[in-house]
Amino acid sequence: MDARWTPQLAFEDTDARYEERSATGVFTFPVCKRWSAGIDLHAKGEGVGELLKNAVRIRASQVMGNARFGTRQLLLDDGTRNLHSMSLGALGISLTKKYRVLFWSVNANVSEEKDTFGQAVPRFNGVIGKLHVKGVRKQFFYGLTVAVSDGLNVPLPFLGGTAPMGDRWSFQYVLPLQLALGYKASSDLRFQFGLGGDGYRSGFAQGDERVNINYTALRVFANVRHRLTPHLQLRAEVSGLAAHSLRLPNAEDELERFAISPGVQVMAGVNVFFGGSTLERLMDDVLK
Repeated sequence: MDARWTPQLAFEDTDARYEERSATGVFTFPVCKRWSAGIDLHAKGEGVGELLKNAVRIRASQVMGNARFGTRQLLLDDGTRNLHSMSLGALGISLTKKYRVLFWSVNANVSEEKDTFGQAVPRFNGVIGKLHVKGVRKQFFYGLTVAVSDGLNVPLPFLGGTAPMGDRWSFQYVLPLQLALGYKASSDLRFQFGLGGDGYRSGFAQGDERVNINYTALRVFANVRHRLTPHLQLRAEVSGLAAHSLRLPNAEDELERFAISPGVQVMAGVNVFFGGSTLERLMDDVLK
């Protein structure tokens, strides 16, 4: 779970003000999992490394369900507007040959202002991709994400990964959304500094009509994660909102952009781990 706050900012072309407060809770629970390992005594390969890779037979997979609840409070000049979201979905991972991990997820959600819940339109998104592990700190992944969001249908391919830069630093990327540098201070304390995009889309009451409010942002961020215990992790982040705006339809039903002055956003969060994740076991037992 986490909470975010964007202190009051001015719109660039009007005297109006914008402030945002939000909170999100996510609960992930196991649905089914499988783990097995063995050795093929008849495997062949050139060299010890290839022989071991071909001989070891590991099968690991898990399907997990997830439920997400969020609330977002917008403090605008015409009053306080409360947006609420709920989603339910599933995600899965499976270890394939050569230490490749296939991952996928599907979700259905609604995101509406209080006054528009009676006209709520379901939204859907899905992701499928593959992770290639090249070492303890080096991997890359790729795939496709698709969003169907009340008239906004977006298929987006992605490419990401992590590459070590010395003993403690790493370069992390998820294109076209984020670039970052990671620093591992210890096994329990990590920092990340980067540049990325953010945004939300929700049903919104405009006069007597229901429309979609769209927010997009380009942000520079620094965050920290500290693992207090095997089951508890704390998170904090400070972001500089270099460019961000709201988009709403005008009388001609065309999206009108309202630019917001640059500002700052802060976040605090906590993760509670219950154990039993196949992915955690995979990383602990196979890749270290």
